[in-house]
Amino acid sequence: MWHILLASAHPLDPRVLDELRRVAPPSVVFLSVEGLDATLDLLARSSRLDGVITWDRAVEESIRAEIPGTLPVLVVAGDPDAEGIWSRFEHALAGDSET
Repeated sequence: MWHILLASAHPLDPRVLDELRRVAPPSVVFLSVEGLDATLDLLARSSRLDGVITWDRAVEESIRAEIPGTLPVLVVAGDPDAEGIWSRFEHALAGDSET
């Protein structure tokens, strides 16, 4: 079971979460959070998160600066489909540097 955080500086379209749930394995748990401070707070309090998907480069940069370790963080550019996002994230979880 993976626990994946969807983090954005702006409100996330609920359809994105629905589509990711549709394409990801049923055992994946998605959590969503809005705002940089809320993202960092949740990451600091949770040891169960396996990775982060974000649409904001600032979120990734803050995670790298504040959270030690090698937590996979995928920055989604543009408006790709859920299958593409999930495929890239699976590579990130596997440690594939081409994500």
